Amino acid sequence: MLDLVIPDTGPLITLALIDRLDLLDRFQCPILVTDMIHAELTRGPDTAPDKAAFEHWYRARGNRVQTVDTLYGTMWRELPDETRRSIKRQFPNAGEESIREFAGRVAEVLPEDDQILVLFEEEKVKRMSFGRHVHLLHTWAFMVALERMGVIPSADDLHKQVEQRGRTIARDVYERRASAGGGDVQDWTDDYDRPAGI
Repeated sequence: MLDLVIPDTGPLITLALIDRLDLLDRFQCPILVTDMIHAELTRGPDTAPDKAAFEHWYRARGNRVQTVDTLYGTMWRELPDETRRSIKRQFPNAGEESIREFAGRVAEVLPEDDQILVLFEEEKVKRMSFGRHVHLLHTWAFMVALERMGVIPSADDLHKQVEQRGRTIARDVYERRASAGGGDVQDWTDDYDRPAGI
């Protein structure tokens, strides 16, 4: 069993900007975001194109997209707006603590037969310990894999669209596969709908 986890806002912002959150819908599994990520994606101005796309996608997916509560996120929600703004100015990566908390929880409670695919853009995610049942995949590596699978015609074209919307993402092909209990390498693409015959 696979769960898709998105621990930082990067992949969702990138795909929302080019109206391609549908690429996440092809996963045949729950999609999990931390409460801090949800808060960051919905706090901006209503005119932000990525915010509108994300909110529409989030509502339309029903319980396929689940928000995972973290202690850090719960405390964050209790703070007054001015205090939150002050913290964000002093510690722009404050949301990283909810990722660390979630990573620790995954490593402790993930059942032996389950796996998680972590889709990320934050460089720090590579250095977090999620456990051996976890795949790590950068957004660019995800796009390249989708091209290989025949889901999209060109990863380069998607990357150009992202840049045209004013966002820069690294062409980082980082992918670390999970290992099963016996040490066999697992393949997250088995839980992804691809065109017939691919």
